[in-house]
Amino acid sequence: MKQECNQNGLIDPNDPKGQLIQFCNAIIFDRKFYALSLQGTLAVIEESDESQFQVTRLSRKQAIPSNYSMRFIEYFLESNGEILLIFLISERSNRIVDKVEVFKLQIEDLSWLKLDNLGDRTLFAGINCCMSVPASQVGCRNNCVYFTHHSIDGWRLYDMRSGYITPCYDDAGSEIKNPTWEEPITGKSSRR
Repeated sequence: MKQECNQNGLIDPNDPKGQLIQFCNAIIFDRKFYALSLQGTLAVIEESDESQFQVTRLSRKQAIPSNYSMRFIEYFLESNGEILLIFLISERSNRIVDKVEVFKLQIEDLSWLKLDNLGDRTLFAGINCCMSVPASQVGCRNNCVYFTHHSIDGWRLYDMRSGYITPCYDDAGSEIKNPTWEEPITGKSSRR
């Protein structure tokens, strides 16, 4: 692969100023690193025979939300053998998440496909972490993204079906500040 480099490193092809690529988010998938730059460029980084790492592929398009936003926060994760990218999007104010978008990486050409349905999956995006769970096995709502944000107190639920964001409430009707995980009731007792 021909890489546009200078003596100090790799130039980000999506940086309008031609700056060096700076990675802000990465995961390991299928024995490779997939890293996002500050400008939304996806790089595939592999270990060479000499136990050194090199960028083997770069995306041509930026990984950014599909519509204008004042600000967005991204979460990068593996889910059911796929690489997903979650955007928490602030359209009107930096303090409010107005929209959530989920994209799936098309590994063949390093493009992003916007998802309208997660199926039985539920995604969680918290401060400095994210994960995917099979909803039917865990006992939570499927096809949803639960998230928290540095400027909100508590958790929110984005329903992929309706497109609505709502606060999360417990059984007593109080807004959930810190979630607690409970095992689903299956009819079998775990006590012996």
